[in-house]
Amino acid sequence: MLIAILSPVGLVLGIIGLILGVLGLRAARGWGITGKGVAIAGLVLSGLAIVISIAFAAGVVTVLNNDSAVERIEQQVDKMRDKLPSTVEVPQP
Repeated sequence: MLIAILSPVGLVLGIIGLILGVLGLRAARGWGITGKGVAIAGLVLSGLAIVISIAFAAGVVTVLNNDSAVERIEQQVDKMRDKLPSTVEVPQP
């Protein structure tokens, strides 16, 4: 569940990282300025974050559009709900 919430955050941060990586690569062109390798690494990792986020979003959409998969998920949730105790006793200090 947490992954579904954080996937869009990864996409946004990946895009921001991609922009900053391009800016860093352009800044590293100057004479005496280092950091070209770091900028390239940032570009690669940002691109990877974007690809993973899009792939995860596509997987979620595919599962949610599949009626049988949604029914199986509902059945599993119902089974777990049935296993919960009807009452919970909280010990008093």
